[in-house]
Amino acid sequence: MNTDKEKVSCDEHGKAYEAWVCRHLFENPAQVWYSREPTSDNPWPDAWCEKCDAEFMRAGEWNDSNMACTEIKLICHFCYERRRAQAVTDESNSP
Repeated sequence: MNTDKEKVSCDEHGKAYEAWVCRHLFENPAQVWYSREPTSDNPWPDAWCEKCDAEFMRAGEWNDSNMACTEIKLICHFCYERRRAQAVTDESNSP
């Protein structure tokens, strides 16, 4: 893995890589996650929920107004992976 991510100190996991999620995913990870695809350089891409995605789509970009809605939370990559494992899929995109 080749990552330029910063390290953070997690109360549960100790030193780990940083990851960012909206507060809605932080509080309830069992929903659809929106993010870029993970890559070797960014295995834990910023993630947000359907509500935050609607705000993004309405503006066509992230800005001060819709960023206030997301309330981005900094978590460690272990916490990110644990939460992401609880994600549900968007059945409307299924064939």
